[in-house]
Amino acid sequence: MTNHTEAVTRTAALIQAFGWQGGTIHQLAQETGVSVEDLLYTPFKADVANNANDISAGWFASRTCTVEHNIAKVFPKYRGNVSFWHGVIRGLQLKAEGI
Repeated sequence: MTNHTEAVTRTAALIQAFGWQGGTIHQLAQETGVSVEDLLYTPFKADVANNANDISAGWFASRTCTVEHNIAKVFPKYRGNVSFWHGVIRGLQLKAEGI
């Protein structure tokens, strides 16, 4: 199995989540309200209940909702929440691997 970070980068996953054809990590940081450093380098971890819920919400949104719905209704609610955005990233990385 391919390592998820090789298959789809964090940046590529977020670009896909927003339905963009391209973009930069700086544009993504602006849209998500999360710093470039946190988007790229903070480890994924679900170690407390609220953190796990936010990760699950991000995963669920990335896997089950349309881009349009996420942009209009879901993403604004989680602006600045690094755990949610990590869930979005992981959901799309695993989807690319067929998981």
